[in-house]
Amino acid sequence: MKNLRNIFLVLLTINIVFGNEIEKNKILNIMVDINYELINPKKQNLDIYFDYPFSYNLEDQTLFATNNRELKKIFKKIRKGFKKDYSYSDWKKMNVKLLNNNIAIVNAMFSRLNKNSETYYTGAAMYIFRKTENKWKVFSITPLKPYNYFEFD
Repeated sequence: MKNLRNIFLVLLTINIVFGNEIEKNKILNIMVDINYELINPKKQNLDIYFDYPFSYNLEDQTLFATNNRELKKIFKKIRKGFKKDYSYSDWKKMNVKLLNNNIAIVNAMFSRLNKNSETYYTGAAMYIFRKTENKWKVFSITPLKPYNYFEFD
């Protein structure tokens, strides 16, 4: 009976570990999809990736969005600060931490590239996800300096 209990505990632990890895991979895939969606000038599918209320946390202020239209305005405002020859962003590193079954944090480092695919800026940001209706969605982003990037345990 004791061996059966130990086997059960080992199987339960394996199931939890693999389940967490699956959830982390889902979130990383969403991060890639978000990157492609934000390059799209129309940004029509933001509701797929973002949950409301949404916050974008700058050093001196927080921008809020309660719907898709307001979220598009936030990203438009942010993009105005990019160089004119900005082409796309590329993820350099991403690390996911599941805080519980419904909240996760992604620490990400990225580079912005120009039309010649040359990096002109490297930054980092914390993305906070909420699982809503069985889908992971971002509800907060906090930009960071690249030297503030770290990996979770």
